[in-house]
Amino acid sequence: MHRTKFERLKDDLIGEAVLLILKEHGPITFTSLANRLHMMANIESNHERKNALIAAEDEVRQRIAGVPHDRGSVIGDYNVGRIRSLFKKETLIPPDKKH
Repeated sequence: MHRTKFERLKDDLIGEAVLLILKEHGPITFTSLANRLHMMANIESNHERKNALIAAEDEVRQRIAGVPHDRGSVIGDYNVGRIRSLFKKETLIPPDKKH
């Protein structure tokens, strides 16, 4: 899949935010990720990275608005419903396609 430089930067910054949350032993949720991206954007001086952080935060906040609060059961430390919510139906390959 061909992704633009901006999309790759945005994905890298999301990964960076997740690593920072993990280093602090915090929970990885859409809300904590959006908050971390917001904090990173507030202190970022590079214009391109700041724009990518803002776009990443917007994307995560849109995901929060689109995910119902009752997503599924909790198994151990993992909310199964939350894991499934990361995937959209339209990204699945129909069974009749041959690749």
